[in-house]
Amino acid sequence: MSTMTFSHTDNNAGLITLSQIRLKADGLMLSLTWLLWLIALGVGWHHHNLSLALVAGGALTGLATVIKTLFAGRLITRLWFAFTLMGFAALLIQLGHGETEYHFSVFVLLSALLAWRDWRPLLMGATAAAVHHALFNYLQENDLFGIVCFTHPGFHMVVFHALFVVAQTAVLMVMAVRMAQDARSASEVARLASVINREPGCLTLAVNDAARYSPFARTFSTTLDTMRDTLTRVSAGVNALLAASDTLLERNAGLSARTDEQAQALAVVTCAIEQIAAGATLNSEQAHTARQQAIQASSVAQQGGAHIDAATACMAQIRDDAQRVNGILALIDGIAFQTNILSLNASVEAARAGEQGKGFAVVASEVRTLAQRCEFAAKDIRELIAVSVARADDGSARVEQAGATMREMIASIDSLRRFIEDLSQMSEQQRSSIGDMRNSITSIDESVQQNAHHVAQTLNMAQHQQQQTRALQQAITLFRFA
Repeated sequence: MSTMTFSHTDNNAGLITLSQIRLKADGLMLSLTWLLWLIALGVGWHHHNLSLALVAGGALTGLATVIKTLFAGRLITRLWFAFTLMGFAALLIQLGHGETEYHFSVFVLLSALLAWRDWRPLLMGATAAAVHHALFNYLQENDLFGIVCFTHPGFHMVVFHALFVVAQTAVLMVMAVRMAQDARSASEVARLASVINREPGCLTLAVNDAARYSPFARTFSTTLDTMRDTLTRVSAGVNALLAASDTLLERNAGLSARTDEQAQALAVVTCAIEQIAAGATLNSEQAHTARQQAIQASSVAQQGGAHIDAATACMAQIRDDAQRVNGILALIDGIAFQTNILSLNASVEAARAGEQGKGFAVVASEVRTLAQRCEFAAKDIRELIAVSVARADDGSARVEQAGATMREMIASIDSLRRFIEDLSQMSEQQRSSIGDMRNSITSIDESVQQNAHHVAQTLNMAQHQQQQTRALQQAITLFRFA
C-alpha cells in the first residue's frame, strides 16, 4: 500500500446545507404567498370584498416577490416573509369579519416559518401578530377605517390570543433552533460523508479541516480520525506482517530445501552404514573362523613340537646306545689284543716244544687269525658306529633346530591366535558400535522426517497466513487516506 498522506479536498457538490435549505424555503414561502393571495381572493369574493383582497393581497405578494428576487437567502427576506405571512393572516381576519376560524391562520402561518429553521422570522412573525392584534383591536374598538379584528373586541381578547401566540412562538423557536442545529449537523456530516464517498467504490478518510460546530459532527469527525489512525496502523501492521510473511515463506522454503537435502544425505549415510555393518559382520565371522583355524593350527603345532621332542629324546638315546656300543667294541678290541698276545705266546711256546707243539702252534695260529679278524671286525664296527654316532649327533642337532623352530612357530601361532582373538573382539565391538550408530542414524532420520513434515506444515501455515494477510490488505484498500 502506498504511503498515506492526508489532505483536505472540498467536494460539496450535491450537499444540502442550511443556506440551501433556506434558499429553498424562500421559494416555498413565495409559493405560499401566491397561494395565500388566491385564498384571500376567494375569501374576499365570498364576503363581497374582492377589491380589498385584490389590492392588499397583490401588494403583499408583489413586495414579497421583489424582496425574494433581490435578497434571496438573506435574513431580510426571511423577516419580510414573516411579516408578509402575518399580513395575509390579518387580511384573512379582516375579510372574514374577525371570525375565530380565521385567527387560526396566525398559528398555521407561524408554523410555516419553521421552514427556514431560524428563530428570528418566528420572533418577527409573533411581533407582527401582536402588533396587529393590539392595533386592529384598538381601531375596531374606536370604529376607525372599518377595521375588524375580533367578533367581540376587547383588550382581554388581545391578551388571550397573545398568550397562545407567545406559547406557540416559544415552542416554535425552540424547535427552530433544534432544527437549525440538526440541519447544520446534517450538513457538516454530509460534508464529511461527501469526502468519504468522493471516490466511487472506496472510503476516503482524509483529514477535513472544515469547521465543525455541532456535537454530532465533531463526534463523527473524531470517530473518523480515530478510524483513520487505527486503519493507518492496521495498514502499516499488515504491510509489516506481509513482509514478515514473505520472509518467513522464503526462510521456510530454504529450510525445507535444506531439510530435504539432509534427508537425502542421511539416506546415503544410512545405506553406507548398512554396507559397513554388513562388511563388519562378515569381518567378524571371518575373524571368528580365523580364530578357530588359529586355535587348530596352534594345537597341531603343539602336537608337532611334542613329536619333535620325542624324536630328540630318541636321538639322544641312540647316541647313548652308540656310546655303549663303542665301550663294548673297546672291550672286544682288548680281548682281541689279549687273545693275539696269548696266541703269539702260544706260538712261541709251541715253537720251543718242537714237534710236540706243532698242533698247538696250529691252534695258536688259528686263534691269532681269529683274534686279528675280530680286531678288524671291531675296527669296522667302530668306524660304522662312529659314522652312525656322527650322523646321530647331526640328526640330533637338526632335530634340536627343528624343535626350536617349532617352538618359535608355536609362539608365533599363539601370538597370531591372540591377535586374531583381539581382532575378533574388535570386530564384535565394531559391529556393536555400528549397530548403535545405525540405531542413532535411524533416530536422526526419524527426527529429520518429522522436521521435514513440521517444515511442510509450517510452510502451508505461512502460505495460508500470507493469503489471509493479502485478503486483509485487499480489504483495507477500500479505504483512502488522502
